[in-house]
Amino acid sequence: MVGFDPELEGFFWCAGQGGYGIQTCAALARVGAAVVRGEPVPADVAERGLLEADLSPRRLG
Repeated sequence: MVGFDPELEGFFWCAGQGGYGIQTCAALARVGAAVVRGEPVPADVAERGLLEADLSPRRLG
């Protein structure tokens, strides 16, 4: 889960990587940095079919 909390202003989530965090942390950090800056997901990540909406905490509500 990566993105701003829809109910708590200014709170940014970067969590839920499970046992694969060591393998996914570099890509997830790049996605998180893009989201914080209001930029699109990095092209190489998007090419693999991963979109901001797939990771957003808003998808849970």
